Amino acid sequence: MAWWTRSHMRWPGPVGPVPGTPGLTCAGNVLAVGRGERPVSYGQMAGGGPSVDTILSEPNCKPGGVVAGKVHLRGGAGPVEIRHVTLALMPRMQNGYGGETAGPEVYRGALTRGFRLDAAQNRDLAFSIPLPYELPFTTVLGHELPGFTIGMCTEVDAKGQPDPGDVDPISVEPLESQQWVLAAVARLGFQITNVTFESSKLRGVSQQLPFHQEIHLNPPSSFQGRVDKVGLSFVASPRSMAFVLRAEDRETPSDESFGVFQVPHAEAAETDWNAKITQWLEAAVALPRASRPAHGAPTPPPG
Repeated sequence: MAWWTRSHMRWPGPVGPVPGTPGLTCAGNVLAVGRGERPVSYGQMAGGGPSVDTILSEPNCKPGGVVAGKVHLRGGAGPVEIRHVTLALMPRMQNGYGGETAGPEVYRGALTRGFRLDAAQNRDLAFSIPLPYELPFTTVLGHELPGFTIGMCTEVDAKGQPDPGDVDPISVEPLESQQWVLAAVARLGFQITNVTFESSKLRGVSQQLPFHQEIHLNPPSSFQGRVDKVGLSFVASPRSMAFVLRAEDRETPSDESFGVFQVPHAEAAETDWNAKITQWLEAAVALPRASRPAHGAPTPPPG
């Protein structure tokens, strides 16, 4: 079964172990992600300046883990003063108008202070970035989420040279506890329409990041016409996994625990998520219809 058709994502057929992502491609600059010496970033700066490659030790990472690697600098035609090299991580989503919208930065840190890079000189800067447990993921059951990435930005401030300011995606897989929920969602027949990040706080859960990822779903066929779309958001911590379900065409209930599910990571595999999600769907049908549009639509371009 095709998992991506026109405007929505179809889940793979049998739900089994979640495979890894063998590689990624990025429009413009080539993004070749793999184990070891594989560049993920950009090439040479303009005017014979130094070249820059960001190399990941491991292409696939998870919330609560690390993304590690090195920034490889090679001097250009002449010496240049490097003021600083900085890495940043941020979510990016398609805005529905042919462009992308960047979200708040998850991480920003300088790798080094200023130094001189001589002509044709090679220099490697190692990095290891801790990832928050609330970091959004970019793959589901081995497939990339449509229109949503976590971008790694490598900024090189070289005196007298333009900063390319390139952004390339990294692959973030769900935690194992989250995969049990996603597998249940797939078995029940939900289909992904789009993925966004929201600056609003989730109800009923403790949240550290200033935004959260929301996966927008078409309901199973047995609920179509009864519930329009469903929003699914995850929040994790070192000890537990939580997720929030939201009926996008229904009024928000006064009970903040409605649609909120939280378990220790170890208990996720023992929970009947099919039954719990189905029970929530039945209860959501009984909620009053919303009088205003739900959030989660793509952001229009400025102007």
